Amino acid sequence: MKVIYLAAGQSKRMGCKKMALHFGGEALGMRALKTILHNPKTYVYVVVHPQDNLDWISADVQQQLSAGRGELVVSEKAHLGQSCSLIAGVKKAEKHKADKVLICLADQPLIPKSMLQTLLCQSLEKDEKYIACLNNGVIKPPVVLSSLLFDRIYELTGDTGARTILKDSSLKGKLLEFIDDDFFADIDTMADYRNYCRVLEDRGADDEKFTTK
Repeated sequence: MKVIYLAAGQSKRMGCKKMALHFGGEALGMRALKTILHNPKTYVYVVVHPQDNLDWISADVQQQLSAGRGELVVSEKAHLGQSCSLIAGVKKAEKHKADKVLICLADQPLIPKSMLQTLLCQSLEKDEKYIACLNNGVIKPPVVLSSLLFDRIYELTGDTGARTILKDSSLKGKLLEFIDDDFFADIDTMADYRNYCRVLEDRGADDEKFTTK
């Protein structure tokens, strides 16, 4: 499975480079990336902005990427919003003839291996264009998109992502419900960061309990 790992944000609301913040013994941006690489069938496009010195990517993960598990994708227009970074990743996946992609956000560090495994094990049935997570009635990333939606992604502008496309009620897809709110932690501010550092400490780094319906 080709995975687009969006790590090209400018961290404007955080006020500092959030990918490199210490989180559970490693850089915040490393946690979800390692979770993805834990599955041997994934190939990851790590989308970064041009000014990123990549100090948050550990040596062992850089080695894995170099050894055929993925590659860095520089989003030259990352400053224009998430859509540009998503488009940069999708273009790479399309060049490699991917029939679908899994889109993950680098600032969602509490995504567990079990959730990703559930997503990766699903198949797109006839006429289905996506497989998405549902939490409290809201579609949230990670999300699997069929290559049939790539043209729709290329039309996105500004700080919009795939969820904008999935609001189209005419699209047929599969929703997997996960009831644990913490798995969808989206760390944008220093308050978010402090809160989820406490959550991680309270729950333990290896908490994998979740429920699907």
